[in-house]
Amino acid sequence: MDTKDELFRYRTEGIIAELSNYFEIRFEQITRIKPALRSMYADLLWMQMLKVREVLAGEKMFGPIRLRVAEILASRDEAKRHAVMGPIDQASILNELIPEQEEGGARRPGFLSVRTMRALYTSVDPALGPVIELTDIWLWWDILDAADVFNFKEGKKLIERRKSDEVTRALSDYYHQAMGRRDDRAVTREEILTFEFLYIESLWKAFMQRRAEEKSYMLIPKRDPLGGQDSVDELVLTLSRHIAARQKVMQDGGLDDRLREYYAKVLRCDPASLRAEQCRAHEDLTIMRLRDDLKLALERGVALGEPYDYKRWQGEEMGREVEHYRKTLPLVKSMLQEIPKAVPPAAAAPPPPTRPVPAAETKPTAAEEESKEGAPEELFF
Repeated sequence: MDTKDELFRYRTEGIIAELSNYFEIRFEQITRIKPALRSMYADLLWMQMLKVREVLAGEKMFGPIRLRVAEILASRDEAKRHAVMGPIDQASILNELIPEQEEGGARRPGFLSVRTMRALYTSVDPALGPVIELTDIWLWWDILDAADVFNFKEGKKLIERRKSDEVTRALSDYYHQAMGRRDDRAVTREEILTFEFLYIESLWKAFMQRRAEEKSYMLIPKRDPLGGQDSVDELVLTLSRHIAARQKVMQDGGLDDRLREYYAKVLRCDPASLRAEQCRAHEDLTIMRLRDDLKLALERGVALGEPYDYKRWQGEEMGREVEHYRKTLPLVKSMLQEIPKAVPPAAAAPPPPTRPVPAAETKPTAAEEESKEGAPEELFF
């Protein structure tokens, strides 16, 4: 970057891009709950990101030093990063992202009734106030993760550059100071790459630690399109098969040996103790879910896959990048041992991939599993 201001703008836009991505996925979730909110998405996204830009441009004092928030979040100074993300710290950005709400009652002289975005939307429709407050809270939940995803991507770019950069005296002196070295020995390329590797590894570990600590209501559930009109048609066929299955099992003698074996596998119970009412209840739940999925698919023109934890999937992708660099970079083992390799609980035993992968690689869906075990389409058609 040519100037400090250009670097600041680059970092600001990088963080905003990641935060906008989170905002979009979260808003998709609430429009699945209340589709009428979809019309306000574009305006609200623009206004909220404008607010975030103002917050990122704000300055915080650390003794005699004045730093902008974007510079702090994109830095490696964990003490200052914790300060701006601390709920009660003097440098916290919490109240800037989630403005305190005015108490009700008579308006005080000299004050306008609309001084926050929540008040603006509430003046149009009181029901929108909680929605705006929710989106404010999203910003607080997501801004540090957005910054660290941006930092991780920038760290990867820096590693790629350092692979071929000439190790000049100036570059060596910079890393000599960054590593806290007290001798006069020049820093090698291998030590530089190890230093940068340790940085992106620390970002990944911190990101996954936050995944282990966040509550279920803070997650970002994402559902990917399954693809085209064919997926909608397949959903219609699947629904019709389960309706036919429900009718079949409720007929006298409908629960024959083949059906009994199929439902025993699905419900994980003893075939001998299986009753038609259990099969009907299973089909009722399945039909209810498929109807909801079909309604969404018809509104959007595409069927959606199963939900998954988007941030955890991001963390798994970051972990694979870290392991790639661990295997391919000429790392200095003694430097790796200087920092304890304590892997956070979320990364110590990674769960199966949480993001549905392409059809060629994906695990079979519940409907596909049913078809392999004698699903309704085989039993009734």
